[in-house]
Amino acid sequence: MKIQIQKLRSALDLLEGLAKPKVTKVETATKGKGRGGRKAKGNTTETTTWPILRNVLLKNGQAIATDLDMAVMVDMPEAVGEYLLPVKQVSSLLKSVPGTDDVEIEMKSGLVFLTWPDGAASYPVERVENFPVLPEIQPMIRHSVNADMVVPNLLSMLDYCYKVDDSKPILSGVTLFLGEQLELAAGDGYRMAFKTLLVSLPPDNGIKTVTIPIKAVATLGHLWQKAPRPRPPNGDASLISLVANKGPMEVEISPILIKIRLGIVGLLAKTIQGTPPNFKQLMQTTGEKSTLQIYGPDLERALRQLRVPTKLGLGAIRMSWEQGKMKLAIETTDGKVETSIPVNPSDGSGRVAVRFTYLQEYIQGKSGIVTMAITSSTAPVQFSHSQFPMVALMPMQVMWPDQIQAAAEAAAVAEASAITEGQPAATAEATTDPEEDKGEGEETETTEPEENAALEVTPQA
Repeated sequence: MKIQIQKLRSALDLLEGLAKPKVTKVETATKGKGRGGRKAKGNTTETTTWPILRNVLLKNGQAIATDLDMAVMVDMPEAVGEYLLPVKQVSSLLKSVPGTDDVEIEMKSGLVFLTWPDGAASYPVERVENFPVLPEIQPMIRHSVNADMVVPNLLSMLDYCYKVDDSKPILSGVTLFLGEQLELAAGDGYRMAFKTLLVSLPPDNGIKTVTIPIKAVATLGHLWQKAPRPRPPNGDASLISLVANKGPMEVEISPILIKIRLGIVGLLAKTIQGTPPNFKQLMQTTGEKSTLQIYGPDLERALRQLRVPTKLGLGAIRMSWEQGKMKLAIETTDGKVETSIPVNPSDGSGRVAVRFTYLQEYIQGKSGIVTMAITSSTAPVQFSHSQFPMVALMPMQVMWPDQIQAAAEAAAVAEASAITEGQPAATAEATTDPEEDKGEGEETETTEPEENAALEVTPQA
């Protein structure tokens, strides 16, 4: 087959990030003991799963790359026959070859040959027959949506997905709640994000939700940014519309797969199975809300002042407000810092504590007014700003100064009463400051709610 080098280079650029097979680390035990009688360490080796996935398959008018969980297909009419290209080597080679030249590709005896006017190269490859066969999607939903409305909002959800391990698969992706207004949601157990789009993607055939894995969403974002913009058939589009508009995104959904088409590029991915949490119910907590309007840059600047070393970043930031001023404080065994910023509350006063790092990550880069809403001391603290998703952070249970003082006074009264009545003084356990029993370096706040607490909160009456 013959193809222009620039066209092949562009296709490989779209596929390169996917052509990386999974690497599994295997530790082998070592018999005997090491120096000083200590147990000898085993040897760790890396095993590559399906090395053939390092290649791109050119076949039936397409260039295809897959990692077994998803695949990307780029239209390439020149791909007549079957060829394998090692992505890393060929991509590196083509960077130094004139893009206007044509390259001839052939496969013979386990080698792929590339020939262009000023040179040639060959690489060993596996048999084409060993390349995985992509599953055929049997769509139960077909719909067209605006890519520029959907993809950026999908990407904005990624920060709130669960990324620690594979123990919570349904939280390891972005969930689409299908309807006349498409709703997007993600959460990791301590925080969540939710947004309603003015885009219609109706449910059908019993499919009401779809959860797309993190990597598939990130890959879709890469394709959306890199894929050529479709040109209208009549050729009348202005330069501005060509640059600003990616055009429609064709979506096909089955019970286990989703296929998305962006012009000449397609993405096929496995969806995450399971029932997602009711994010919408958590976000729409009923009851009277106390709201505050905060100037984003003020809060971001205050958080930079409060940055002190905390154990694993789990420190709580205490926020209390009254008379138009909010005091922010963080206290750990490493230090205590306080500062204040102006706010515009809907009512008199209030207080809440959230994880410092989560608030810092949320407020970063937010200009203008951010609205914070609270319904109760145990309900998620909601933040909204401009066109960004609504975000909720689970509150942390902490001891406030007045609570510590009240507890100390109650303990003193109990001890005095016991002495007056001739009983032994209260035990050290009863009178000890609650923080004294904590190990060195632990946070002053109590342990956070269970990891799934944010996903099981009942709306307040």
